[in-house]
Amino acid sequence: MLRIHMDLQIKEGSCKHKTYIFKTMLAEKRGGKEIREGGIFDKELMMYQTYLPGYEELYRSAGAEVQLAPKCLHTDQHENGIHLVFEDLGVKKFKNVDRIQDLDLLHMKRSLRKLAEFHAAAAVYAEQNGPYPSEFEEGFFRRDYLKLHEKDFLVKARSYHKSMAGWGFENPEKYIKSFCSKMCERNLEMDPSAFNTLTHGDFWSSNLMCNYLANGEIDEVILVDFQLCKWGSPAQDLLFFITLSAARDIKLKEFDNFVRIYWERLVECLKLLKYQKPVPKLRDLQTSLYHDTNTIYAFIAIFNHLPVIQFPSDKESNLYSLMRDDEEGDKFRLRIFTNPSFCDLMNEIYPFFYNRGIFNFSDYE
Repeated sequence: MLRIHMDLQIKEGSCKHKTYIFKTMLAEKRGGKEIREGGIFDKELMMYQTYLPGYEELYRSAGAEVQLAPKCLHTDQHENGIHLVFEDLGVKKFKNVDRIQDLDLLHMKRSLRKLAEFHAAAAVYAEQNGPYPSEFEEGFFRRDYLKLHEKDFLVKARSYHKSMAGWGFENPEKYIKSFCSKMCERNLEMDPSAFNTLTHGDFWSSNLMCNYLANGEIDEVILVDFQLCKWGSPAQDLLFFITLSAARDIKLKEFDNFVRIYWERLVECLKLLKYQKPVPKLRDLQTSLYHDTNTIYAFIAIFNHLPVIQFPSDKESNLYSLMRDDEEGDKFRLRIFTNPSFCDLMNEIYPFFYNRGIFNFSDYE
């Protein structure tokens, strides 16, 4: 991601300074090959060329102005990669929320409402235009990479299991059981009879931006980064977002309320956009949080993202250290998983999901 500064000469002779955001793929030797093979930029290109403009047009046609994402001003695709040029949201004073501080109740409410607007439009768009391409059947996990996903899963689990004994559980042995990598495979399935939509796939505080009124109140919320969108249950985005992004003092206390806040806006938007199928009931949405096809999103949050977010940056903090399959990798991961701030969080979060059956991994055997 680069911010491009340009001095433009206007026809009448004056100059105007403009900034744009340029997003491009990494060079082949710096990870671009893996990114290209994963197809995430191809998916994002489709989102910005076709689907996001289509969603916003649905709202305009219904008499509402809803901006979901930054305006994509130009796209370019050549053999050397995919390039996207966006409006610079910084000009409108948009900024990311501090991911370490997490989101307070007001930020959570606004973010969940924006997620509902996205999900409603995506569902109506599919109803009117037919299914999304096959690329959107996969998100974090791909069928042809399942063996690799399982290998990475088990590598990290070695240190994770060791660390769990120090999380302050009253009865630690009941929690420390082998995780089931079949969660990855089950996530590629879905219930066609349930309410499904195009999920964001990577929805957390780093992938949304806010701007503010003069009195400090939130003005607008915008979503960014649409590389892992996947057709499936909205429960996947909800589990991931609430687990990762809600402030500690409200994460579990307001958990069910967060789902209601989202559901209320979802129903409003589905009705506004004239969704033809029955709108989902709150009880059905709450039930979907427990479905074994969606569990992996709560687990990814506490297994992959949350320990890294909580860990103070140092010279060893990089993807290579996190994923290496050797003694040094185990030592680094153990440092992350035994970080006191992460341990404190897990002492609350892990039993919460365990007692609800969401982390009952024997269900997959």
